[in-house]
Amino acid sequence: MLSKPHDPEEFDSSLAPAIPRSALEAVLARGGRIARLVISFLFGQGAVQGLNVLIGLFLVRRLSVEAYAQFGVASGFQNLFSVLMDLGFASTIIPMVGERVGDRALIGRYVRAAQGLRDTTFLLLAPIAAITFLAVIHQRHWSGMLQAGLLASILLTLYSGGIVGFFSAPLFLERRFREFYVPQVLSAAGRLALCVLLWSGGVLTAWAAAGLGAISVASNALFIRKAALQCIVWPERDSKEIRGELIRYVLPATPAIIFSAFQGQISLFLISLFGSTLNIAEVSALARIGQIFSVLMTFNTMMVEPYIARTPEDRLVRVYLQSIAIATGALVPLVWLSFREPALFIWIIGRKFSGLEPFMGWFVLSAAMNFVSGLVWIMNRARKWVFWSGSMLEIVLLLGIQATFLALIGVRTTQQAVFLGLASSFGYAITHGYVAVLGFTQRKRTATA
Repeated sequence: MLSKPHDPEEFDSSLAPAIPRSALEAVLARGGRIARLVISFLFGQGAVQGLNVLIGLFLVRRLSVEAYAQFGVASGFQNLFSVLMDLGFASTIIPMVGERVGDRALIGRYVRAAQGLRDTTFLLLAPIAAITFLAVIHQRHWSGMLQAGLLASILLTLYSGGIVGFFSAPLFLERRFREFYVPQVLSAAGRLALCVLLWSGGVLTAWAAAGLGAISVASNALFIRKAALQCIVWPERDSKEIRGELIRYVLPATPAIIFSAFQGQISLFLISLFGSTLNIAEVSALARIGQIFSVLMTFNTMMVEPYIARTPEDRLVRVYLQSIAIATGALVPLVWLSFREPALFIWIIGRKFSGLEPFMGWFVLSAAMNFVSGLVWIMNRARKWVFWSGSMLEIVLLLGIQATFLALIGVRTTQQAVFLGLASSFGYAITHGYVAVLGFTQRKRTATA
């Protein structure tokens, strides 16, 4: 039997380099794990975010303009003092652990030290938060019961939110997303149902809505803490050495964190002082549009930050730039749509806020820029790039931008508040970009030394 003549262009599989079966299986297994993590995140975060968006839309549509303004002021103070009380301690756990994710005793020491620092700041700042809140809303002549209800919800949320922040880190490190998401989904669903029930009975008020939110956060704290304690070794006593390590890590960023806490709510506070109740409600309603970016920022904290912290030095530049490119590319269509069809975004928050349509695109552009800047900040802190010069630059630059804006334009209308936020977003982008360049420069010097 004659053999088939050899075709020189025909591929001979016997000459191809063989891929070891073990290596192929390892690649497939790694891909499967990544796919399961992403799917778990998308389903879990999608459910939580979807319910929170529904709650936000329900409140912005069903509460009166005055009641939503009251709810918005309380939310603004809550966000402000949440940052001031945390001071970045919750975000230190993952970078400090780094590649030592299997050391449960070490993780436990970091969690306990960070929680101790947060408890101290809560005890110090809670009275200041209460006095400041009551002083700001005093001129609005709201009832004493309303003021007390809003204040109680703020304080409960602040304390419970700290527990959620610190005990979420062990769950992120071990990719136990189910234990992280299930309590939040259940509490959010219960909160939505109770909001609908109160509204149907005609008793849905600003303080009731804020109170249900606080109870939801408190229940999340209880269940997340219980789940986290199962995957760490809780130390008998707090470690002064670990506390010192956390303080030294956070200290260079502390001025910028404190400054940013006020910057995040400056538009709302200025409108509260100089604007009308309608302006307060409009600025608060725009925050609901900002929820679009919340799921992505949570993804950065849960997935990107641990990944960047573990990325080898030889792959860091490529992974860093790829992350920025992916985030920017994903947001460009959303920004374009906000300018092209702003009515779609107005539909989300209700037609009673149709006055926001002319500058909706500028608000979304500002939010998108802040998101990319936030991604850069998260990646910077994952590599422990926290510098005094970055904090000082952020403060000086933003103060200069905002002082100039206030002197030339002022913030008496919602439109002016939106453009103040847009101007500030450039300051954040410049600052975090500077820190990234400085971090890579120092890294290169260390490698060549």
